[in-house]
Amino acid sequence: MNRISLAALLAATSLATPAFAQEEAPSPETGGWTPGNIIVTGTRDSYAADEASITRTPVPLIEVPQSIQVITSELIKDQELVTLDEALRNVSGVVPSLPSEIVLVNPIVRGFEAEIFTDGLIGYGDTAVIDPGSLWNVERIEVAKGPTATLFGGGIGSPVGGLINLVSKTANGETFLDGRVRAGSFETYAVAADAGAALTDSLSARVVAEYQSSEDNIDVVEIERLLIAPSVRFAPSENTEIVGRFTFTRIAQLEYAGLPAIFMDDPRVDPERFTGATNAPETEVENLTAQVEWTQRLSEGLTFNLRGRRYENDFREFATSPFLAFFPCGAASGLNATSCPQIRAQLPASIDEWTVDGSLTAEFSTGAISHVVLGGVQWDRADYNAAIGFDLVNVVPFDYANPASDFDFFPVPALSGFNTNRYETLAAYVQDQLTIAGRLHVLASLRYSRLSLTEFVGGTNDEVYHEWDPRLGVTFDVTEGVSLFAGYATGSRLSIFFNGTTSPVPERSESWEGGVKFALADTGLSGTIAAFRLDRTNVPTPDPGTFFTSIQTGAQRSEGIEADVIYEPSPAFSLLASYGYSDARVTADTVIPVGSRLPRVPDHRGRIAARYRFFDGSVKGLELGAGLTAASDSVIALPNGAEVDGYVVADAQASYEIGGIRIGLRIDNLFGADYFVPYQYFAQDVVRPGNPRSAFVTLGFGF
Repeated sequence: MNRISLAALLAATSLATPAFAQEEAPSPETGGWTPGNIIVTGTRDSYAADEASITRTPVPLIEVPQSIQVITSELIKDQELVTLDEALRNVSGVVPSLPSEIVLVNPIVRGFEAEIFTDGLIGYGDTAVIDPGSLWNVERIEVAKGPTATLFGGGIGSPVGGLINLVSKTANGETFLDGRVRAGSFETYAVAADAGAALTDSLSARVVAEYQSSEDNIDVVEIERLLIAPSVRFAPSENTEIVGRFTFTRIAQLEYAGLPAIFMDDPRVDPERFTGATNAPETEVENLTAQVEWTQRLSEGLTFNLRGRRYENDFREFATSPFLAFFPCGAASGLNATSCPQIRAQLPASIDEWTVDGSLTAEFSTGAISHVVLGGVQWDRADYNAAIGFDLVNVVPFDYANPASDFDFFPVPALSGFNTNRYETLAAYVQDQLTIAGRLHVLASLRYSRLSLTEFVGGTNDEVYHEWDPRLGVTFDVTEGVSLFAGYATGSRLSIFFNGTTSPVPERSESWEGGVKFALADTGLSGTIAAFRLDRTNVPTPDPGTFFTSIQTGAQRSEGIEADVIYEPSPAFSLLASYGYSDARVTADTVIPVGSRLPRVPDHRGRIAARYRFFDGSVKGLELGAGLTAASDSVIALPNGAEVDGYVVADAQASYEIGGIRIGLRIDNLFGADYFVPYQYFAQDVVRPGNPRSAFVTLGFGF
């Protein structure tokens, strides 16, 4: 990050912190940007919750010895957020996956890929194709940094890095109708509806639906998304609640393989040109989820919870791409200086998964010590079927500088590699959160996992692994609203996309973190400042000698500091500031040089965003917002080769609400910055140009 970038962030921070008078107090159900236990008074929706479902216990976040950030529904609305990557840029230490690459790679938290959960359950072992591309069905987003293995897991184990939990909109006993129409740059059109009905005193239903159609700043790329998510809630008494959720999503898009990094500064090459066969079939991803959750209060302080889910995924990928592992680009290719050999490929896959999790939560005291004990068992089975087809014979030259350069995708390459695996987890976990003398909070938990891998390729190969994952943390209340915390945790999981000559062994992770949390009601200031170190071993890394295969040969480490701060001195003003420093490197390997930086992870990444609301006068109902997102340079792949430079991008929002009608405007890349970001495509040195200046208008209503 250059000095101008840092100066811009610091200047924005210092200029955007005015003080405002308090106004009328809201109802307890309201929410805002603040994910802690601060109650911001006023007439707008302010956020008063001090807990997150990701903890799975009724313990305030300020007492949990882990950095956990919450992106609230108010923040999603204020910033006109539509996709997961747009939301995650607000959290320190997170590198989002772009919508065009989310079918290939997960977001990064603290240097390593994170798992995406929905309502506390994983979609399947590796969630890159779960496609949470729309936030219309998302109530809030919870980000737990570092291993969260003891309470969460799936068919291949538990998270070894971060965990991103999407909390779905669910039937809530209310009758309402909300809608939204959105249009803007890249021929973007979207229509969405959210309808709830209280059918009886104990039964309610809700249906959330959205259709999106858009082009891309990469020419000829078109994207279609469909979401349908009905839910029901049955609460026959104050002690019993049964919730059913059904979700169907579909995405179809012409797959973009990225621009070879050697061309990103070549004036002869248009960086926004599609880099492949324009007549290739669209990559399609379909996800179908059915989930039931039963919560039963058995007695005072004792609650039973049972969750079950069926998940089905169908993934059909069609690709045209450089083959940099064997066919170099430019002059070294034997072609002209702006050409690369291209291959055609198809990669179909399907996932079938069953998940069941049952737990008991008990709240009680033993003398001066209060306990919140959570214990449970989890069973998960994921059947993974995939195939690979590469045409390595009919390699086609492609000239990136010639606008007329194109080639025929057909015939579709024949499938030659098949991968049929079954991953099964049987786990038991127990956790105790103790509070001693009202100020010292201790968290201790342990998870045992029996991980089973069955490979049905060339016969049947069974592997069974037994993993123990402990977690220990301490939080001390220095004063009201300020606490110090420290924590240790481990994680273990198999790799569902591992493609090597031997069966994968479990990846392992070990995390240390510590810092300070604050939730100061008098000033409206809340946040977390933390330092961390995260080590991973048995890491699957791309084998540079064999395209699309992996090896588990080394170890990696990420360490750094993070700060996430929200300042809401009054209902009129909100300020969010986040900053993360990450030093993520290879620490041991037989192929990749020790000290190599991990892909996509900038040393410095930060964001600052502010919002001002007018509550009276002639402009009552008007809200104005702006933000800056900045990142330093980062490498693209392992082994390290090309890098992308750092960037600073500005955004702005405005909205006006009157009589249940809301008009919103969002402008991205306000000053038209030109930049590139690493693009994960088969671990190659390819990049994607950042989105140019663009604008979107939203018309929403609610009854």
